[in-house]
Amino acid sequence: TSAGPARLFNIACKGRIAAGYDADFTVVDLKRSEIITNKWIASRAAWTPYDGVRVQGWPVGTFVRGRRVMWQGEVTTPSTGEPVRFLETLKA
Repeated sequence: TSAGPARLFNIACKGRIAAGYDADFTVVDLKRSEIITNKWIASRAAWTPYDGVRVQGWPVGTFVRGRRVMWQGEVTTPSTGEPVRFLETLKA
């Protein structure tokens, strides 16, 4: 889901989990079942149309540029907000 867009838009170091790439990925527990609720929605709206919906599979961790930024529902290291790098900018 990310290798194609990275190639189409010439985005550097994205789209694969391999040496030299940024290692952006989410760890999902496919056996975990949860009910989505409004109380943990962190958007300005503070609600979701999925309130009360049971889902199978749940994100348990997120890594951005190789750094763990969320684990078991807790933000561990805030993202630094670094800009996207394009392939043509690396050729200098």
